[in-house]
This record gives sequence, C-alpha cells and structure tokens, in this order.
Amino acid sequence: MNKVQILDKITANQIAAGEVVENPASVVKELVENALDAGATQVEVTVFEGGTEYIRVVDNGSGMIKEDAQTAVLRHATSKLRTAEDLLNLSTLGFRGEALPSIASVSHFSLVTRTSDVDMATVIKIEGGGTADVSETGGNLGTTIVVENLFYNVPARRKFLKSVPTELRHVTETMSKLALGRTDVAFKLLNGDKEVLATSGDGDLKTAIRSLYGASVADNLLPVDYEFEGVKLSGYISKPTLLKNTRQWQSIFINGRYISNVMISKAISHAYQSMIPKSGFPFAVLQLELDRACVDVNVHPQKAEVKFSDEGVIYRAVYHALDKALTKPNEATKMSPVEKPIDRVIESNHNAVYEEVPIFKPTVIEETEVKESFIPFAQAVEEIHKEEIIDVNKEGQEKSNLQIWPIGQVDRTFIIAQSATSLYLIDQHAAHERILYDKLVLSHGKVDVAPLLVPIYVDMEPEDVELMGKNRDILLELGVDAEAGGEKVIRINALPVDITNEKAEEFLQEIVKYLRENRNINPAELRAEVLHMTACKAAIKAGLELNMRQMRELIINLLNTTHPFTCPHGRPCMIEITTDELYKMFKRTGF
Repeated sequence: MNKVQILDKITANQIAAGEVVENPASVVKELVENALDAGATQVEVTVFEGGTEYIRVVDNGSGMIKEDAQTAVLRHATSKLRTAEDLLNLSTLGFRGEALPSIASVSHFSLVTRTSDVDMATVIKIEGGGTADVSETGGNLGTTIVVENLFYNVPARRKFLKSVPTELRHVTETMSKLALGRTDVAFKLLNGDKEVLATSGDGDLKTAIRSLYGASVADNLLPVDYEFEGVKLSGYISKPTLLKNTRQWQSIFINGRYISNVMISKAISHAYQSMIPKSGFPFAVLQLELDRACVDVNVHPQKAEVKFSDEGVIYRAVYHALDKALTKPNEATKMSPVEKPIDRVIESNHNAVYEEVPIFKPTVIEETEVKESFIPFAQAVEEIHKEEIIDVNKEGQEKSNLQIWPIGQVDRTFIIAQSATSLYLIDQHAAHERILYDKLVLSHGKVDVAPLLVPIYVDMEPEDVELMGKNRDILLELGVDAEAGGEKVIRINALPVDITNEKAEEFLQEIVKYLRENRNINPAELRAEVLHMTACKAAIKAGLELNMRQMRELIINLLNTTHPFTCPHGRPCMIEITTDELYKMFKRTGF
C-alpha cells in the first residue's frame, strides 16, 4: 500500500474546518461576512446553547441562483476572486472558498437562498460533509443558513469548546465587532428568544456604540478624525477616565475589516501613556482607510491579522491621531497667555499697574520654609483672597472664558475650586506632578541638571549595577549621572534639579526596579518613565498647606497642561462636578 495518498473529500474538508471553524463565533463571523458581501442591510443571528447546538443567520442580501448555491458548498469556490492578483486589491470581507464546505463538514448544514429574479428559493442540505441534497421551496429574498450540532462528528474538536456562557460571549463579541465595522447595516443577535444586541443601521458610529456598550461609554468618548501620509483615520476613543480591564474593548478596522495588530495596539498604549494607569486599557473604535495594495489580509486563516507594507506609517498615523484627539478637548480649557501669570494690583497715582509673577521660575528655599510653602515655581507667598485677584485683559488680546478660582483646601491635600458652572476637586500632588511632567516633556528631554558637590553612593546588587550601566547614556540625557562605583555600588554624580539629595537614593532605586521589571524596554518608554518619576518626586506632597495665591497659580498652570484631568500615571488630578450633577445629587428637579 502506498504511504502517500490523496485524502477523501470529507477528511479534507474537516481538516480545512480546523483552520476556518474554531468555535461557534468563527462560524457566525464567516456567515455574516458573506451576508455583508452579498449587500445585506439587515442581518439577524439566532443561537441556542451558545451556538454549539444551533446557529441561524438570516440576511436580505442579493441571494444566489441554484447553480451558484450548489457551487458555493464546494471547496475552493468563491465569487470574489478570479486570479491571484485579485488578492492584492480585495474589497470584500470573505474571499476564501473553504468556509461553507468546512462548516458543512462538521455540522448539520442547511442553506435557503433566493434572488430577486426567481420565484422559488434553492434549498441545500448537507450532513457532516456528505452529498448535498438540493431542492426548492418558497422563501424570502436573501439567504438563510442554519448550522446545527457543531462538531457532532468530530468529538475531539467538540470537547475543546468552552462553556455555553463563554461561547455566547465570544459570539456576542464577534457580532459587536461586525456591527461596529458596518454601521449602515442593522444587526440583531438573539439567544433563543432573548435579544442580546441590536443596532439601527443608521450609519452613525456613535449610535452603534451606544447600542452595543451603553450610554456610560458613549457619553465619555472623544472623536478621531485625522489623515497622515495616505492613511485616513476616524472613529472614537475614550477619555482617559474611562478604562477597561482588557484590550477586548479596542476595535480596529482596516478598510472595513476587523483586525488585531500588535503594532497598532502599542500605538494606542503609547498615545495614552502618561494619562492612564498601566493596569487599564482605553476603549477605542478606530477605522483606518488606506490603499488596499498596502495591506495583505491573506496571512491568517480567519483573516484576523494583517500585514502592512510600511508599519511605521501606520504606527505614526494612529499615534498622532489619538494624541490630537486627546489634546484637542483640553485646548478649550487653557487660559489665554495674558492669564498665565498671577497678577497683583498695585495702586500708583490712581492707575493700576500689573506686576507679573513668572511661572516655573525656580526659587531657592531654606529648609525651614518647606513646611510652609511648596514654591519652587511661585515667587509670591503672601495670602491673596479671591476678591483681591483680578484678571488682565490687555488690549488686542482675547480673554479666556474659563475662570476657575480656589475656594479652599481639604485635609491639606485637595483643593476645592469653582467656575461659573462647575465645582472642581483637585489633588494638589497629582496636579503639580502633571505640571512638572509637561514642563519636562516640553524641554525635549533636556532636563536641568544639578551636579552634586559630594557624590552619593548607593548599595545595589551586581546585576542592578550592570543594568544601570547599560542604560547610562539614556539616563544622562534625563539628568541622571549615575555610574558604577564598585561591584555592588552606584555613584550618583548629578541629578535632575528638581530632585533633592534626600530623595536621591529612593529615586534611583525606583529606576533600578523599573529596569529590572522591564529588561527589554525601548529608549522612548524608559525616557517617559524616568520623566514620570522625576515629576512625581519633585511634586508637592499631600499634607502641605497652601495659601490662596499658591492654589490659584497651581490651577492656572494645570489648565495650561496638555491633560489637566489626569496625572502622568493616569490617576485623576482634577474632577469636575457640573451644576446639573449637583442638582441631581441634591434631588432637585425643575431647574
């Protein structure tokens, strides 16, 4: 008997099913994508037992004539390709010929389809990849496919299916992604007779997001609209205050196709890097449009991953698009340039003279003064009440509409402030941290350095000394001059000007800990992390009493940062409570 043989049709289809059909969700994905390619504007999916026992997909697309329907259940049959060159310019979601025969080979499969130019619908039934039974019946325009008893004839595959709730969750996630990709189509998913999700198909992405994820998500989104080197991006991302526990809430579409891509995920993370905690993930729905010849969608059996001809362009496009979206909402909150200084009124010959107090001008403070004032960036330390502060509106310069005034301090940690329409609670440490971090970032890494008259020696493990040595050049750029002073000793020669000698060892230990936990860190990420640490160590602490003038200056500087509502580590530093929210808190209606 020959050792090399041609597999029979059923076995070959079952092997192909192993690539295309992983679980009920993958069946739903293939069938719904075919419905969308057929021009459907309504797609209804019904499942029982999470899809393991029953899946039905009904669409109102163009349908198939009898001959096409019979061919469609054969291997390598497709209406979407003619030659290999067509793979370079795909405009359809499904294009492989294995989907229908593969699904039919591991289930009880039936297909009913009718086109607009015939009266009777074609019915095709296949059990476990056997011979197709073809007949005719009355039917609606479009296609209905029913898949029952998935993997009934492949017990080894069936036992790997998850629990019913898990499989239903996978189906729901798949349907959500498909609905986000085609907001012009009305989708409905039923679990038995219970509706799981439904979208209107009105073409509005935000409406679809609201239908799928609720108002709490839809009301905390920022629009994305950006174009970069032939890549057009649109969609929505969440405010830094709205985080999820997995990346599953991030949906990326390339020319309408849902995909997963590590490089794009990194671009999203890097855009939010200084605004969210490391344990959280922002919500995102991003739609990228680019030349189809620049992306290869034929590198994954389920077409879930893609390959780009130039990943660098895609990364930069996503990063800059998100950075712009995250920064733009804060532009309205920034104070006009004339309001950046705190101005003190001095009466002289009945004319008001405005004395500007410079911002971020370091002031040498004696140790005894530290308990009374954080000042390194405010000169004036006298108490100035709200009524004593006025805003300058010099001729020819437009005054900012936003005015936030301090009211007081709670527990020497939180500043209470108000505007005409809102109440604000500000964490003074987190706010100052954001101010210092933005200042460091704007300096483009040229951190002011304070050489130490007497070097500081810190005991460390040999591997930590080696790690510091490997990253010495990057750390030098960030104002940290630390080198080996022995096998188990680091000698600190200089530090960023904002880091005091007392904090030097703790600061260095944090850098070493980070390097130890992130051995393959790239220079950009290390640079950002050290800037975070520098800002955190230099910022004023909770428990420090501030006067009204210092609180006001802190607020103005915070409003002129890129992201005034979050600190560089992603924690909130300013919380806004609007008038409407206050009325709701006090159960007041009729306002």
